[in-house]
Amino acid sequence: MKITNEIPPVYAKQAIAPGQSVEKPAETQLADTKGADRVNISAKARELQAAQQAVRQMPEIDMEKVAKIKAQLEEGTYHVDAQKTAATILAESLIRQND
Repeated sequence: MKITNEIPPVYAKQAIAPGQSVEKPAETQLADTKGADRVNISAKARELQAAQQAVRQMPEIDMEKVAKIKAQLEEGTYHVDAQKTAATILAESLIRQND
């Protein structure tokens, strides 16, 4: 096997001269396929789309939770459960590894 710095013609940039156009399929071929393709979305897929849309519309910040924690911080009553935090971080990292 010979290794060179040459780029095969398939990957090389191809210039188009002014006035030259890129070849396109004939319009008659495109006209024959119009309306022929169909996509059927299952009820489960529509349900998933609706759930995704609902999640997208939710605010990213839970202002009630922020206000509650802020009040606890000001009062000095906010405590972090280190074991719960560590367990959550570990669980999320394991889930991400499996994706």
